[in-house]
Amino acid sequence: YVLLGQTHMRPFESVGELGEYLRLLQGIRDSLDRFSPTVFERPIGDLIQAHAPRRDTSTLSGADRRRLRRLSREYVRPGVHVGDMYEALVRIQKQRQQWQRYVEANVVPDIPLGLADVAVAWQRVDAELSELDAVLGRSGSQALSSLPVKTLVRTLAGLAAESEVFENLMERASLRSELASLGLEPLLLDLSVRHVPEQQVAGELEYAWWQSALEHLLRSDRALLGANTAVVDRLERDFRLVDEAHAAASGQLLAAQLATQWRVGIVDEPHEAAALKQALREGRTSPRTVVSTAPTLMRSLAPVWLASPYEVPAIPDDLVFDVVIISDAASLSLAEASPAIRRGRQIVALGDPVTQKPTAFRVAAGTPTAEDEPEEPFDDASVFERLAEILPVETLTRSYRAGGEDLAELVNGAFYGGEIVSLPWAGSYLGRGSLSVDYVEGGIGVPDPESGAVESPDAEVARVVTLVVEHAVNRGSESLMVITASAKHAARIRAAVDRAFAGRSDVADFVARDSAEPFSVLTLEESVAESRDRVIFSLGFGLTRHGRVLSDFGDLSSADGERLLTVGMTRARRSMVIVSCIRPGAVDDRRLAHGAASLMSILGDVERRARVSRQEDDGDPLMLSLAKELRRLGVAVEVNYRGLLPLVAHHQGKAVVAESDPETIGGSLRESLRLRPQILRRLGWHYVRVHSFDLYSDPGGVAQRIAGILGVTVEAPVAEGDTQPIDVVA
Repeated sequence: YVLLGQTHMRPFESVGELGEYLRLLQGIRDSLDRFSPTVFERPIGDLIQAHAPRRDTSTLSGADRRRLRRLSREYVRPGVHVGDMYEALVRIQKQRQQWQRYVEANVVPDIPLGLADVAVAWQRVDAELSELDAVLGRSGSQALSSLPVKTLVRTLAGLAAESEVFENLMERASLRSELASLGLEPLLLDLSVRHVPEQQVAGELEYAWWQSALEHLLRSDRALLGANTAVVDRLERDFRLVDEAHAAASGQLLAAQLATQWRVGIVDEPHEAAALKQALREGRTSPRTVVSTAPTLMRSLAPVWLASPYEVPAIPDDLVFDVVIISDAASLSLAEASPAIRRGRQIVALGDPVTQKPTAFRVAAGTPTAEDEPEEPFDDASVFERLAEILPVETLTRSYRAGGEDLAELVNGAFYGGEIVSLPWAGSYLGRGSLSVDYVEGGIGVPDPESGAVESPDAEVARVVTLVVEHAVNRGSESLMVITASAKHAARIRAAVDRAFAGRSDVADFVARDSAEPFSVLTLEESVAESRDRVIFSLGFGLTRHGRVLSDFGDLSSADGERLLTVGMTRARRSMVIVSCIRPGAVDDRRLAHGAASLMSILGDVERRARVSRQEDDGDPLMLSLAKELRRLGVAVEVNYRGLLPLVAHHQGKAVVAESDPETIGGSLRESLRLRPQILRRLGWHYVRVHSFDLYSDPGGVAQRIAGILGVTVEAPVAEGDTQPIDVVA
């Protein structure tokens, strides 16, 4: 303190910070030995550029460079030679910046007397504190040199105080000798380093006995000795490589086979080849023309056909397909799909009856009139429902969507009866949820004279525009869509967004750019075939001026409201924000029907889910042992996470999942060794496979390997949190 009192530096807070002060003063002293003090008073940025390599300062002319170099030599003390002026000036610039952090503005560096003696004393104290850190298991921010000075003084006073531990030193020395004669000294050292509580010593001793028995078996039985997990790791790695190569080569093999068939077909059918070439040149390439011109070659040229339901009749009737796959079958009527069905020997229909339903097809814009009504009523039953009555039905319950775990769980429970199975997203585990509700205050208005509903409150429109702007600024690379249950609300949001972005040149391109997934504002019905990375679901209805909530929520209150709500809740791939002026408790659920009632139930469920704390379930004993070792290293761990992952851990924004042998997971080797790890990595996890053999024989080593993946540096043993030494006030 006396030394630093000679300077204008603020008092240091820890011994480590004192070391930074001393190193800075020593560096400034070395610089002042070669340069005059004025070098710390005047800007030297131009001088550094003059001495920098020419490729780094191409804008500086040769004359300016020579002038500035002559000027820099004026700062050098007489009789002193500076070998590398550029490096010396850069060092002075860094010293000036560091000096300004520790002093008030416009204070010139000054070297106090006795700096060398204090530096030597500090090195001795720092070395002694480092030795104590190694014994006490302190590191990082808990190291003694990092503690505030007052806390350090109390801690050292507590360590130096009298202790009852020394009263029975002779008896303990005798016991240590006896334990050492039994070969238990390594166990005793391990227990003392880890500060194992007394009630856990018996369990540790039993565990050590079983581990010793295993080691004895390994030494005595050469067959067990060959159970090397490194060999198993290599075999698993080889299996993954071979399986990936097999899967990747399938497309190339198929392409090569089709190319061979095409070359053979051209030779065998020269007339068809010539006719096909002529038809392509003349532009006569309708399906019927091409098939009639080259019926044999078409099998090799186009083994797979893609067509909308309204293009299928253009395919010749005599062209029969081995398999016909009907995509979105739940949104097609039987009449629309019948041309495709009668052209196939086998039919595979894929559909989601929860979100899809057939709708009438019109070829003209405008409001439909009575004359537009078809003679036959529209069939609401989908081809999926019709085929399900006569064909076997298989349900796909595994979801491979990356992200949006909270949203997926909510949709799964509300609309799919909890049958959808999906692996957890690392972002949710790290606290970045995929579903949030934004309640808007002041969402009042006057009922619309036509619909009778309070549509499109100004406050909700303004909040949606704010969220869109925030997304464009912070996540411009991710796609965004706004969906609402009110067509009037959608139109007002479009206009408000256009006005907001018209004066923002930095983000105006976000709403105007042409991309595969452009920004759009859609109603629920319009969003059926759309999806985006992130979605803003704006309800679009508010309260009356008296604070009442009307029961009409537009399309959500219709008989088709349940399906439309499901559509809205499944449009986001990554996350969704629900914007609403109406809270679940503000309306009587008995007055709501269909999708409106379900939406209020969902909003209430979101609030309940937010209040439910995460609890660790009972897991595999080996994983519990690994979790204990990881927590000792300062890593946050959960065992049997969501009932799907055996062990997960995180540290400083990284999340890792650890799984044991494939036999413990179930499924085929392809799924457990290649597909499942790939999915988990796609979901943001670092994936680690640990073998039960290693978990039993060396859980500490496995824990250190996982900690290394998370970036945790294991420098010294760390005591358990409940037995960590505390500061003692003398």
